[in-house]
Amino acid sequence: MVPYDTYRIHQIERAKTLAEVRRADQQTARLASAISSLFHGLMRPVRAARRPSLAAARRQPRPA
Repeated sequence: MVPYDTYRIHQIERAKTLAEVRRADQQTARLASAISSLFHGLMRPVRAARRPSLAAARRQPRPA
């Protein structure tokens, strides 16, 4: 085991202060927001391309 690994294990296992927990939560929220924005940006053209086909499919009468 490398000394750095020992320090990482210590950091993971030690009790965190309320401020550290809040900061970690804020960082996680920012990361989730960035990933969500990226995903929505990538999916916007796909939704735009699918929209006309969905509308056309809804207009066609279904056989009884």
